[in-house]
Amino acid sequence: MKKVVDNFAEPDRVSLVMITPTNITNYNRTQAELEEFLLFAILVAGKTAKTQAEKLNLFLQDHPVKNGTLNERKDSPFDFIERLINLNMLKLWMMDCKLGQYNRLDKAIRGILQFKGKLDSVTLDELESVDGIGSKTARFFVLHSRPDQKIAVLDTHILKFLSEKGYKVPKATPSKKKYGKIEEYFLAECDKAGKNVADMDLEIWKTYSK
Repeated sequence: MKKVVDNFAEPDRVSLVMITPTNITNYNRTQAELEEFLLFAILVAGKTAKTQAEKLNLFLQDHPVKNGTLNERKDSPFDFIERLINLNMLKLWMMDCKLGQYNRLDKAIRGILQFKGKLDSVTLDELESVDGIGSKTARFFVLHSRPDQKIAVLDTHILKFLSEKGYKVPKATPSKKKYGKIEEYFLAECDKAGKNVADMDLEIWKTYSK
């Protein structure tokens, strides 16, 4: 990776676990892992999961060095982002890692810092209050982080599945006003299949993303 500013040395590596899109459900994440997963949920909206997981890994693992002092290895993802903000480097670092959608991501990433330390209890409404986070992103984070959630991630794969089941649904994620009704369709299909919502969500993603 190139240097992001002239007085930055080559980045050191920090040992973090990269998000695995095919094994996304985890109800025992630490706060740091929840921070990483929420960042992934924001990045992956409308993008290829594997590619965004790799870019997030690059964003978090390539910590810059300033004036010879490394970022602390114990830093959580939010700690690291706060350091970037203090250095006035958040958007610059996002661009260096080619995350894309820089204005949306800048607002969303700054906005989620308010939930530091309480990501295991943050509500859907609180998440959706952040500029850059919609119903689908908020539900994706909660569904795959907490057990027994009755919520649906209405991405293109779920909508295609519902369409093939005979439901009249849009091709793209519906507005918040229409989201709840279509969400009920998917929850009903989960009940019919006798499957956990998170498991069925992942099963459909694996089937339709091929």
